[in-house]
Amino acid sequence: MNRGFKVTAKTNAEFLNINFGTSYKEWNQSTYDLDEETEVWMVTLDGSFQNGVKNYFENGNIIEEINDNIRPTKLKRMVFQIIENYGVKTFIYLGVYRLDSNKSSENIRIFVPLK
Repeated sequence: MNRGFKVTAKTNAEFLNINFGTSYKEWNQSTYDLDEETEVWMVTLDGSFQNGVKNYFENGNIIEEINDNIRPTKLKRMVFQIIENYGVKTFIYLGVYRLDSNKSSENIRIFVPLK
């Protein structure tokens, strides 16, 4: 899959079914475990807090600020940015990012792109 690849779907479940062969009727989470170290991350990167989390770009990295309890994460994330218009979501593939545990803190996680 190349960066910039776009998929249109009404729900996260429909997106996962189209791209990863699942058969979900409903999937309300923003992550999906792909393998032991990688998860698919379906995310809005607009810098607004949603469900206690704010995600945005900074210096080519993806920053995840967490207001409540930090949730576990895999070391790598296959990132799909969500842009929603009139109830239809466009999922744009941004590439694979890895958690930079040296730069991350208790409530801020920094994901850097893999080349």
